[in-house]
Amino acid sequence: MIVGTEWLIEAADCDPVKLRDETVLRAIFERVVDGLDLKVLDSIWHSFPGAGGITGLAALTESHLACHTYPEHRTATFNLYCCRARPEWDWTSELSSALGARLVSVSKMERGENSNAAVPAAVLRPSRPQRATFDKEIDSRKFVTYGDVKIRERGRLRHWEKENGIYFVTFRLADSLPQQLLAKLESERQEAEKAITRLQSELSAKERRKLEWLFSEKVDEYLDKNYGECLLGDPGNANVVADSIKHFDGQRYNILSWCVMPNHVHVVVKPKQRNKLNEILHSWKSFSAHEINKLTGRNGELWQREYYDHLVRDESDLDRVISYVLDNPSKAGIKNWPWVYGQVKYRTADVIP
Repeated sequence: MIVGTEWLIEAADCDPVKLRDETVLRAIFERVVDGLDLKVLDSIWHSFPGAGGITGLAALTESHLACHTYPEHRTATFNLYCCRARPEWDWTSELSSALGARLVSVSKMERGENSNAAVPAAVLRPSRPQRATFDKEIDSRKFVTYGDVKIRERGRLRHWEKENGIYFVTFRLADSLPQQLLAKLESERQEAEKAITRLQSELSAKERRKLEWLFSEKVDEYLDKNYGECLLGDPGNANVVADSIKHFDGQRYNILSWCVMPNHVHVVVKPKQRNKLNEILHSWKSFSAHEINKLTGRNGELWQREYYDHLVRDESDLDRVISYVLDNPSKAGIKNWPWVYGQVKYRTADVIP
């Protein structure tokens, strides 16, 4: 029995001024309520001081509509729960128009017992444990579970998540790649997908995973050409990033290797307990951005929102990614680079379950 439908929406690259304007958010709520014929019981709004965002919550006769904005990250999130069937609301065009969002991600979940039978469900839970299978196909859902491996879609990229997993992560400065080059890379990736798709009905998860990994390697090649201001080439800025990575090492995660390059960062990390990779990345980027902006007296975004991650498969894969991180400075032609670390002596049983 399905007892309701929930939508999770994330709008990225928004106009930060609009994300601080309560009247704009209230108007969005009004359009959702009118468009879906909902009834509001009561609502509450709070604007955080200074350059902070806004939290809004409307209690509905059939549940709730909520939002929270992050002007510092140019991001807004929305959550709508309805206990009766409702038509789809055009979140993408509405938020693009109201907030200037350049990227809108919508996840939909059917709630209730046996809700997996509903095709549009955004989260699928297998009826019994099973081994991860990367050959199963990914459809248009934003969050899919295959055994103990989850595939989460954020922006243009899919992120493979596994309990006790080890990840090779790359995140970069906002100006590290020119927009013209990014558009060229994205066009090449889409052409590669089309070529594979023409050979069969749909791209398999394994093929898509490999394609995205190859795409990230190609991005790394361009990153090593040191586009942008390369703020991390400054020792003070590089130390800030290195310190943020090391700060919770052994508490929230275990670091196996890291390297702070002039315009990007590589980390091999294993999250601990319930700590999530995206939350760990957010803490690194948020803290370091704040500190570097103070040091340099600059404003605006420091980091590119999206990041690349690779779920480590086995011991040989782990050796490979650690070697990649350690070799990155020399590969990029940088000598005597101090901001690199690799735990070359580790017990495999401790890091790979």
